Amino acid sequence: MARPKAKKKVVKKAVATKRKVVKKKAAAKKKVVAKKKVAAKSTAAAKKKAAAAKKKAAAAKKKAAAAKKKEMAAKKKAAAQKQAALKQQLKDKISSVQDALKAAKEELAIAAKREQAILKMAAAKEAAVAKFVDKWTKTQMAKIEKSLKPKKRKKRAKK
Repeated sequence: MARPKAKKKVVKKAVATKRKVVKKKAAAKKKVVAKKKVAAKSTAAAKKKAAAAKKKAAAAKKKAAAAKKKEMAAKKKAAAQKQAALKQQLKDKISSVQDALKAAKEELAIAAKREQAILKMAAAKEAAVAKFVDKWTKTQMAKIEKSLKPKKRKKRAKK
């Protein structure tokens, strides 16, 4: 009888072992399911994190692009202002040169008028001098002719 008892123990052990194996398998399944749930949760969380990071990166990229665009606009505006200032300087220079040219033209016109007046005066002077010289010469010649004629003496009345 001792042997059958031993067999029963073996059977019991096998059953017990089976139960332990089943329990272990169930526990392992639970662990796998739990891991899958955690993995699913973690992948969802990871996906959310990745999406948030992606959004953050996109926002940063947009912000950088906007900053670059703003910087380029500022540079363009500064260049336009510089160009406008140079243009204004050029206009001022042209205006001052035009004013100087206008003044020079007026001076030239005045000088030309003065020259014409002086030439006219010189011609009038020459004519006046010639007229005076002719008149003076005539009077001098008349004096000379008179002095050359014999003098007529007045006769005195006898008393």
